Amino acid sequence: MLKGMLTIIATISMLMASSCAEQKSISADTLFINGVIYTADSEQSVVSALAIKDDILVYAGDLDDAEQFIDVKTDIVDLKGKMIIPGLHDAHIHLAGIVETDTCDLASQSFTLEALVPRLKKCINRLQLPSGDWLTVEQWAFSGGNEPSVKLPTIRKALDAVSTKHPIVLLGNDGHHGAVNSHALKLAADRTGNVVGLNQETLNKEFATFKELVGVDSSGEPNGMINEDARKLVNVPNLWGYPDIDLALYQKIGQRLAASGITSTMEASLKEHDIDLFAKWAKQSPLTHRMTVAFFADFEDYRPCPDKPINIERLINEFTAIQRRHKNVENLKIDTAKIFVDGVTEGDPYANPPTLPNAASLTDYLQPQFKVDSNTQALEVIGYVDTESAACIELRHQADTNLPSISASDFYDAQGFSPLQCRKFNGVYEREESFIRDYTLALYDAGINVHSHAIGDRAVRLALDSFAEAKKQSPKSKAKVSMAHAQLVHPSDISRIADLDVYMAFTYSWIEPFIQYQMMVSPFIDPIMSESDLFDPSGYAYQNSYPAGSVLEAGGVLVAGSDAPVEARDPRPMLNIEKAVTRKNEISGRIYNKSEAISVRDILDAYTINGAAMLDQQDITGSLEVGKKADFVVLSQDLLKLEQQGESDRISETQILSTWFDGREIYAAPRD
Repeated sequence: MLKGMLTIIATISMLMASSCAEQKSISADTLFINGVIYTADSEQSVVSALAIKDDILVYAGDLDDAEQFIDVKTDIVDLKGKMIIPGLHDAHIHLAGIVETDTCDLASQSFTLEALVPRLKKCINRLQLPSGDWLTVEQWAFSGGNEPSVKLPTIRKALDAVSTKHPIVLLGNDGHHGAVNSHALKLAADRTGNVVGLNQETLNKEFATFKELVGVDSSGEPNGMINEDARKLVNVPNLWGYPDIDLALYQKIGQRLAASGITSTMEASLKEHDIDLFAKWAKQSPLTHRMTVAFFADFEDYRPCPDKPINIERLINEFTAIQRRHKNVENLKIDTAKIFVDGVTEGDPYANPPTLPNAASLTDYLQPQFKVDSNTQALEVIGYVDTESAACIELRHQADTNLPSISASDFYDAQGFSPLQCRKFNGVYEREESFIRDYTLALYDAGINVHSHAIGDRAVRLALDSFAEAKKQSPKSKAKVSMAHAQLVHPSDISRIADLDVYMAFTYSWIEPFIQYQMMVSPFIDPIMSESDLFDPSGYAYQNSYPAGSVLEAGGVLVAGSDAPVEARDPRPMLNIEKAVTRKNEISGRIYNKSEAISVRDILDAYTINGAAMLDQQDITGSLEVGKKADFVVLSQDLLKLEQQGESDRISETQILSTWFDGREIYAAPRD
């Protein structure tokens, strides 16, 4: 190392001393030396020097051979042991949501229902909302806080306490959950547009198909929770809360990505209007990241009439029209379509009866009964409803034969649980199974990449079945298939992920085990009677949640997607890298299935060269190899050294010092 440094210094001295120095065939604009430079090449190599000329990498190797790229104009940067990695690829992100807005934003903070009320009242006053106007609340932490009280037993009661003069909607920070007050429930309209309200009666009639997506209380009345497409029933003004993309927002998005070390993205779900806006601003203010778009549409708009199937041909035609319209926008690529296979796997343990998860599961969800500790607000499972009990069998018989049945209140008084807890339910698909399959096949046949959101193990299997059939029917297609999230994967499907060349976009920070969150998931899958049961190695959820290590071992390809602004607007790449390696909660010390952890090198590959391959740009970026674009990131500490020293839980402390894109520094951290 020292010999190499002295050689470089001597070379610079000679060049400066003589104006007649021999000209180099290639002279670097910038040479980085004395660093830990992870190349993400096929050997997962580490080198100590990196040289760039214009926007291209001209050298990646040891110090001794770097002198040939130096002349008097070369800028020498001494890294002093700091680390360089290739520019990060966030392969599943929602760009419009990663920047804070000047609305009512809860910033994913947890509030009890009592604490939520004054916070939202301040929003109404600050925004000076006239009576009748919607209060739209963004980044509501549906999976943290929301503890009820005697005064406010449901989210509906809490939002009614905020205002009865405004319809209010809480938009969950996952894009799937929502909650509304009584004013909003009264606005629900049927298929013909008649306002009939969302209540126990209409939930059993006009809105019966949404029954599993609407939370109810022990009497069967909506408790305010409305999830997935049930949110559309009350005509919320904005389903995800994302604002229209103006030039200022567009530029702030670029700035946040650069500050996060992200030089390539896949916008995971973008509609035609928003694609047009991104393209418009990219022509005016060039993109500072390589942006791939996954097209998404409101599929119900593509039904000729309510009882007819979705018009897939029309969807494909619209997609190709958008492609043609924006084919010449630099660094903008529209080659992927998004499919939501199912919803989410969190239930609502604070509801009575508990609202079940809606993710598509291979087995029926369990029916836990919860208790909230009045002092600590901690959740506890006090038992499970036996869905095969005599009372439940009789109840289902009455429903099947249209016999008069006991009222929900009377049943609860007699049995100690809601009649709804007698039902068997294994989640739902977002659309008809036939549409998910047929749309996948049509996209793949047309050469369009398919990106499927799948959370539950049944949804993962349907996505894999659809990919397999698509590849069988269209073997000459060059389209790629990828899957986001895959929170639960059945062991028998792991090898299929590799066999079908599926790019798996896990969000690794979600692996971190928080007790309150796990209580929203695991008790519906496994019998959980204590906190330690959440970490029982024999549990199905414990064994099969985010199985990154198993996918990698089977030969599958891991990529990384933050899904920001889900859970947090910040893409948090260093946190995601840390949790992929540790799967640990630092506060409790709990680790969630250590056998599924992966190495620093493997998660760096997921964020770099594998992401580039998924986005079909591995020939120009994704690794630090000669001839590729100079997209890279300078980090404050050596992640490989942290791993070697057993300090991987410090990875999230890593700072992005600078980000380079196309050979230009587009971000530099403020200096102290």
